[in-house]
Amino acid sequence: MARRSVDVKASGMMVVRKHVRKDLAGGRLGLVQVRSTKNIVKDPKLQRILSCMASELAGKKPGKLGPIQEAFKAAREKCKG
Repeated sequence: MARRSVDVKASGMMVVRKHVRKDLAGGRLGLVQVRSTKNIVKDPKLQRILSCMASELAGKKPGKLGPIQEAFKAAREKCKG
């Protein structure tokens, strides 16, 4: 089983490299992501939006990456408004 590559930079950020080994069904996958190692949401508005999105997407299993990204976009638009 292949492992994903994770590097931690001195600035407290981590770099995650992904390998595409499956059909994405029209979805787009960024191969390199830079994230904070302490990624905690504190903004009340963003917490409300994320909570709404979680409830919208609960129990849904759209399958491949393309339909997942479309469901995510639809939930985000509904919850932002």
